[in-house]
Amino acid sequence: MAKFNWRGPKIILDYIKLYFNNCCIHGFRYIVKPMLIVFERSLWCALLVVSIYFCINVCLSSVDRYYTKSTHIGLERNYHFWNTTLPSLTVCPMQRLNDSLFSSYCRANGIKGQDKTEFWNFMENLANSTYTNFQNIPGSDNIDSILMNLGIKPEQYMELIYNLTFDSTYEPVEKLRTRSIDGQVNIHVRQVLTEYGLCYLGNSKLGKEYSSRYLIFGSYPEYNKYEHSRTLLEVQLGSFFEKDVSFTLLGFTSIAIDSYIHSAFEVMKVDNNFGYTDEGVVYDPESEEITAEENLETETSIRQRKCRFHHESNLTHFPIYTRNICQQECRINLAYRICKCIPHFYPNRISKPKTVCDYKTLKACFPKHSSFFLKLYEEHGKHEKPATCYCEQNCLDAVVTTKSALPMIGSKQLLGSIGSAISMKTWPQNRLKRQVIFSFSDLLVSIGGTAGLFLGFSVLGLVEFIYFFTMRLIWHIVGYKI
Repeated sequence: MAKFNWRGPKIILDYIKLYFNNCCIHGFRYIVKPMLIVFERSLWCALLVVSIYFCINVCLSSVDRYYTKSTHIGLERNYHFWNTTLPSLTVCPMQRLNDSLFSSYCRANGIKGQDKTEFWNFMENLANSTYTNFQNIPGSDNIDSILMNLGIKPEQYMELIYNLTFDSTYEPVEKLRTRSIDGQVNIHVRQVLTEYGLCYLGNSKLGKEYSSRYLIFGSYPEYNKYEHSRTLLEVQLGSFFEKDVSFTLLGFTSIAIDSYIHSAFEVMKVDNNFGYTDEGVVYDPESEEITAEENLETETSIRQRKCRFHHESNLTHFPIYTRNICQQECRINLAYRICKCIPHFYPNRISKPKTVCDYKTLKACFPKHSSFFLKLYEEHGKHEKPATCYCEQNCLDAVVTTKSALPMIGSKQLLGSIGSAISMKTWPQNRLKRQVIFSFSDLLVSIGGTAGLFLGFSVLGLVEFIYFFTMRLIWHIVGYKI
């Protein structure tokens, strides 16, 4: 039997002793000092073990603080210096289809008489459908026959509705154009695809990706020369020293409109409307903004700050992120799980498109679960367990409340159309701000200070350790004694 060679382990131990005798970490040299008795070495060894334990424990707590508690939301009160963004308005006209475009489509496809009337009624209700009224979509064997003859499949519903709905922000006649104005200043308006079909959004901070044309076809909206005929603002701002700042979104000639007021950093919620009106309405809201430090995005991750900016989308169907859009994607997934298809008004330009519901499935499946789809939970119903839906907050947002809503009697006769207006009379004196209170630099200082406190360790000590067990070790192996 071969005799074990102790020379290899002895060389390793000797080299470790050499490091302990020369390293800058406090206490290590006393473990290998030959003149010390066993008690002294044991005492120093115990002290080193305790110091290393507390050093690691405190460093780990600093790392945990960096990843979980590195940001906070502070309160600001210096309201004299703020410019506050007015809330957004989303207005949905109750008549969606354009008479001229629909007539041209019917002429081109040989639809006339009773078939044309029935097809108009079907398409108009389909364009106005959402979770609260899917059951109102008319259906018949004649509708099935028309859809079959035209070759219209469910995944083509939204494209057809878009082609039959004129984007009235491009209307040449100003009195008929959907526009947002404040005196002689235009405020940007766009047609958007919502959970209530095609609507119009004004005074929004969201990018061009949130538009009907982009969500349906993947193309940015065309240049609108009519908006640029005057001074054009993306959003309307106001300060504490301005008594009344307002804008009006008008140009709707349909029988009624439905209005939604929300943060300029958000999109509408389909179940948070003010109801139908056939007159103009002036809303008096209050808005408390949530802002962020300039370094919040660059110095923190999404996990650390627990919020997302608009361009940090992790969604499948939407190119931008907001909390309400994230909840829309939750509804998409929930509808697909329960009804095996999704409504036509959701973007579906993905690598593996989901099945789009035909109108019969919309009428049969969705009304039974409408409350669950909208709230993502249901009390005393079939779905006691909430749907799985985790959505981070928006890093930039505003909390909007409406104090009053006053009708504009006779606005249609005066302006030639109806619309909604926002008039801010009171300004916030508080706002919230997301701030970084423990950055990566602070983490390095904390770890370095902790290591220095317990072990006398430093950056040069780390360099020395790396040097000792790389370059110097190689020279030691080849026979050079340094």
